Amino acid sequence: MVTIVRYDPHGQPKNRYPREIISPPSPSACCIRQMKRTGGMQRGEGGWPYFYKRCQVCGYTVREFPGYGELVQLVLRRGRGRREGLKGVAWRTWIDGIFAE
Repeated sequence: MVTIVRYDPHGQPKNRYPREIISPPSPSACCIRQMKRTGGMQRGEGGWPYFYKRCQVCGYTVREFPGYGELVQLVLRRGRGRREGLKGVAWRTWIDGIFAE
């Protein structure tokens, strides 16, 4: 998978989102409570949405793939006004349009 995260055991953690994020190679104890999303939703290979999640204390960064419930809420929230005109349109095209916003 292509990613902007570079795991460097000797480098200083840096958040240069959206170009690059330099992260320690492994999490610390602080990561349990201090992980926050960085930037907006991305689309990976195969079209799966994800977010970068970064520890606010040590800088450890991972990808977070939203669960089914969160994806359903996202689609319903963004597509509420467009569903009426959906007759005859493929679902895949409709969902691709929502994630493109």
